[in-house]
Amino acid sequence: QRLFRALEPGIWDETSHNPMAVLRALGDAGVEQALQRDNVRRALDEALEAQREHQARKPHVLPGEDMPPIAYFSLEFGLTDSLPIYSGGLGILAGDHLKAASDLRLRLVGVGLFYKQGFGRQRINEHGDQVEQYQNNHPQLLPLELVRAEGVPLEVEAPIGKESVRAKIWKVKVGHIPLFLLDTELETNPPHLRSICDRLYVADPGMRLRQEMLLGIGGVRALRAMAIDPGVCHLNEGHSFLAAVEFGARRLAGTSGPLAERIRSAGAATVFTTHTPVKAGSDFFSADLVCDLLGPYLRSLDIDVNEFVDFGRLNPGDTQEELCTTIVGLREARRVVGVSKLHGAVSRHLWRSVWPDTSEPEVPIGSITNGVHMPTWLAPTIAEVLAEYVDPRWPDLDPDDPRWTGVGDIPDEELWTLHQTLRRRLVVLAQVRSNSTGMMRHDILTIGFSRRFAQYKRANLLLSHPDRLRALAGKAGREVQFIFAGKSHPADGDGKAILRDIVGFSRGEPSVSFVEDYNMEIARILVQGADVWLNNPRRLLEASGTSGMKAGANGVLNLSVADGWWDEGYNPKIGWTVASSATIEDPQSDDAADAEEIYRLLEEEVIPLFYDRDSEGIPRRWVAMMRHSIREVVTRFSARRMVLQYHQELYEPLALAGKQARAIATTH
Repeated sequence: QRLFRALEPGIWDETSHNPMAVLRALGDAGVEQALQRDNVRRALDEALEAQREHQARKPHVLPGEDMPPIAYFSLEFGLTDSLPIYSGGLGILAGDHLKAASDLRLRLVGVGLFYKQGFGRQRINEHGDQVEQYQNNHPQLLPLELVRAEGVPLEVEAPIGKESVRAKIWKVKVGHIPLFLLDTELETNPPHLRSICDRLYVADPGMRLRQEMLLGIGGVRALRAMAIDPGVCHLNEGHSFLAAVEFGARRLAGTSGPLAERIRSAGAATVFTTHTPVKAGSDFFSADLVCDLLGPYLRSLDIDVNEFVDFGRLNPGDTQEELCTTIVGLREARRVVGVSKLHGAVSRHLWRSVWPDTSEPEVPIGSITNGVHMPTWLAPTIAEVLAEYVDPRWPDLDPDDPRWTGVGDIPDEELWTLHQTLRRRLVVLAQVRSNSTGMMRHDILTIGFSRRFAQYKRANLLLSHPDRLRALAGKAGREVQFIFAGKSHPADGDGKAILRDIVGFSRGEPSVSFVEDYNMEIARILVQGADVWLNNPRRLLEASGTSGMKAGANGVLNLSVADGWWDEGYNPKIGWTVASSATIEDPQSDDAADAEEIYRLLEEEVIPLFYDRDSEGIPRRWVAMMRHSIREVVTRFSARRMVLQYHQELYEPLALAGKQARAIATTH
């Protein structure tokens, strides 16, 4: 990245850090001219050396050479801002999964869709409302290459009702991992099918089901056309629920018995990761829509349409109930996991009716806690400190490696100076991109909050006591400022109303700022530069919450409700937890009590600790917590740990079992 910034810093920033766009804007002559500068030549030498080191790296945990690949399906992938085919946490998690799999040299391929316009840019109008602006993605300016067969672009077909849609296949190289993206923008498709990949998360159920048919059925057919034969099919949420069916399509026709057993035994072993802690977070499709769009395909596999709709109902036979993609995923998968220990328990309670004869503790839903790709999310200066005091290969170390004790050797002065620089960068961003009329300060306690604006995340919880917030923020010598960022789903009216409240408040309060057009780069600056990371969802509704991991890894202290990852990650040495009365048996949250507890923690613990300085102006106890946070979060909540856990507990056992089963079937 330093190389492309050195080529032309202005263009680099204008193009959302897109190397392809920088090269195209400069042209051959411009690149040659830039290479005459000493700083560019040095950056090129460093980049080439870094690339050589990356290619030569050998992780100490390698999968067996004969293990078949894993196919990882997701409706969105967040890899970089210059490839805007993601919406939020689910896509960022998918991108981090691929990056960590590449670091580990895991045999894995990603499968998704290439969106013409993606999720939309965020603009805030004069009334404080979010307005979505959609811009076309231009493949020639993106790190994509068409998959070809004998020099001709490879295309696959997927059924859509009585029609079929053709899709070309783009390949993205995520390190050593190929990500294949299907694209229906072909002149041979009629307009109503060509537009399937226009936008991510469309509200129309018919278009959403078409996208999911393309992802699941078309995605498997694309792998088959490229002679990729996975041993494990990993469904990242229920959007790709049809992949498991298509993997077994050749063997389903003519079979009989319970549908779940037929699907499980016919294709690749399926792993299903559920991310939602509420039923409403799943996709639901009416029986008529399923019959119309999926009926011909299912009948070709000797699957009765009504039986398949029942397969996705909690109450088979209830004609008023719609098909739920999560329920299909739960029933067709060999293994199901939630994304934190608490979310696993919540999921067992939420979906216990799927297994009516099983007691809740025995419901077959486990958990693998999410992690984040540390090289992506750590500030480069923090990464350099870890390279110096821990090991140059720190991203490859196991959590219990004794070299991690080196984090304790980072001098207070060095860590605090680095963090103040990162906070200053955040304040500059907030000042430039904010709707606030006030001036942010770089030398006071800065609390960050950035995520999707949904009602349960309660971004406006502290605004329930505006006078108390003003008094807290404006106390002389102990000032506090809040920086918010995030988008609401275009169709989420409640989320947009909360966002409007935050923007409106920020326009009259110098201590509150809202940063417009949230993306990965803004997220990085926020999680690296805030002092405290605030997360206050209604307990049991935040399945994981990876933004807190990213912040904690950078030494930002978490102040969070005991939900998702923080329920297992909380340690008084790395942050504060907001006690909540909500339990799995009685999930009602007390908003007023939660707000009161956050204010108490801020007033009595957080603010006094931050401003407890020695004669050199350093908050020694605060910096000690920063060091604890870095060591604890970087080691326990990395995507490396997450992917290794998937590999060791799910991928490898299922792939080996499938291989043995195929060998037995062959001999008989």
